Amino acid sequence: MKNSVSDDLLFSSSEELVTVGEFSFKLCLVRNLDEALDHYVKVSPNDTDCIPYFTRLWESAKALAKYIVEHSDLFSGKRVLELGCGLGLPSLCAARCGAQVTASDFHPDNRAFFLRNAKLNGLPEINYHIMDWRQPDLAGSFDILLGSDLIYEKEMLSPLTSCIKQYLAPGGIFLYADPGRAALQEFTSALEKANFTWELIPIENIYLLAWKLS
Repeated sequence: MKNSVSDDLLFSSSEELVTVGEFSFKLCLVRNLDEALDHYVKVSPNDTDCIPYFTRLWESAKALAKYIVEHSDLFSGKRVLELGCGLGLPSLCAARCGAQVTASDFHPDNRAFFLRNAKLNGLPEINYHIMDWRQPDLAGSFDILLGSDLIYEKEMLSPLTSCIKQYLAPGGIFLYADPGRAALQEFTSALEKANFTWELIPIENIYLLAWKLS
């Protein structure tokens, strides 16, 4: 099913040109973070699910995107799922490298910004799925899972670990980029207990971990 793109973004936006290796992307971002924060304080003052993490491009997403472009052969023809995609730079890179990409995020207001980014970069074939890791409802499995800076809330570690194990195809790889959040060691331990092995690939000041099932 093709994505439909609405021009009705919830917040005022701006475009930024981002270069990743040999590729350049136009990204539609929230112009004024204070506008977004004020909105959610008014409509959902006690709901942490509505924190607008998608309003900025995180350094971990940039590092993951860089790895993808530098290892483009790994992605050609592969089924890829990005968890907590936000603005979606890693998904855009994977699609540009020839992958069949599904991008997912839980925040209900992220979709319009992601689809605008896919359209801006000539990648409307990327599928977008709103998904809560606590109730994963996406069918199928994927050769590569992507994630960046996902563990800022410790209570999400268990459902995220289960989600990774559910969607990673046999022989697949989970690529995760993190700036060194407090829960990173606990997340690592949880995946090890779920029979994953890992390799550390430092990218500047970001930890990139490549996980495989034992």
